[in-house]
Amino acid sequence: MKQSYQTILLVDQVAEVIDCIIETCNSASLPPVKISTAFSAAYAEELLCENEFSVIVVGLGENITLEQVAKLSEIHAPKPIIVILPSASDDQVIQALRAGASDVFFQDCIDREPDVFVKSLGKFLAQADLIEKNFHYRDELERSLDELKADQQAALQIQQNMLPDKEVHCGGIHARFLVIPSLYLSGDFVDVISIDSNRSLFYLADVSGHGASSALVTVLLKNMTNRLLRNFRRSSSFDILHPIDTLHRINSELLDTGLGKHLSIFLGLYDAAESKLTYAVGGHHPMPILRQNGEASFLIGRGMPVGLFPEPMFEQKQITLDSEFEIALFSDGVLEVLPEESMDDMENRLLNAVLETKGAGPEVIKQNLLPCIIEDAPDDIAIMTISRQ
Repeated sequence: MKQSYQTILLVDQVAEVIDCIIETCNSASLPPVKISTAFSAAYAEELLCENEFSVIVVGLGENITLEQVAKLSEIHAPKPIIVILPSASDDQVIQALRAGASDVFFQDCIDREPDVFVKSLGKFLAQADLIEKNFHYRDELERSLDELKADQQAALQIQQNMLPDKEVHCGGIHARFLVIPSLYLSGDFVDVISIDSNRSLFYLADVSGHGASSALVTVLLKNMTNRLLRNFRRSSSFDILHPIDTLHRINSELLDTGLGKHLSIFLGLYDAAESKLTYAVGGHHPMPILRQNGEASFLIGRGMPVGLFPEPMFEQKQITLDSEFEIALFSDGVLEVLPEESMDDMENRLLNAVLETKGAGPEVIKQNLLPCIIEDAPDDIAIMTISRQ
């Protein structure tokens, strides 16, 4: 608990001077103060190392020099220090101010006009109180930031644990991904789910905004798809086998949360036995790129964002894939850091990158598109590849 009084340290080798100042302070209408004394600068330094004082009052004399005043001022900074000179000397006043004094008094002036000294002391006590409060607020802010950092680190660990392995082999496909958050946590999310030995579900989602609130929605998304998989395995629901039904389920549950968040998503179901891809689109752009037979093209499809409308329109499409193929998925954060200005040029850049990297994976695609280290990206960036070779 913060103390209810302020503290003054009197530093002087003459007991009568200290008594005079204490008497002057006690007779004045100052805020509650506690006065400590030191008869040498060396002892004052020890006290400063062990205690906090609001104001220091130093009496200059034979045993207390301006060099020692400067040392005390340095230790005590930025709080004020008052220097009392034994006699009037303009040169000593200037030297005392240069040594760090906030104000300078002559001893005989304190005896004649104690109110002037008390007024100055009261002003510096108020200044010290403001400095002490600022220190207190800074300490509280640093503690809050440390707690926030710890929370963010815990949330990051949770989000990373929810992501699939960097490389996943299931249902006849090879999945790889790369996620680069614009902040500590990401609103971009990917997943690969093995439904059975032949079928796999994969998706790339981009939650509106970025940071902690968007990352929270990725937790909900992971929980929703896991629940759909459990329902399928106990034969209570088969929505996971139909991407469009999965999007409707996610849309409904996201609206029910009332979080005011929505997402774009591409969700695909690959059947290795029939070499077919069934997919649905929820407001996702750019569309995934399919590379096969030495050519690359964007998949077609459209749909509304997920979590905005109670009755959204989604499209479900199905295509037959060759025995060897690669599907490259991107979040729209990639487009925001490309140097090209037009959308056509940016999309051509993506097509060329997928063709040139020839199935090397997201890290190589990113290096092809953005060879420099990405700093201060305006949005999260996610790249995912699904391949069969």
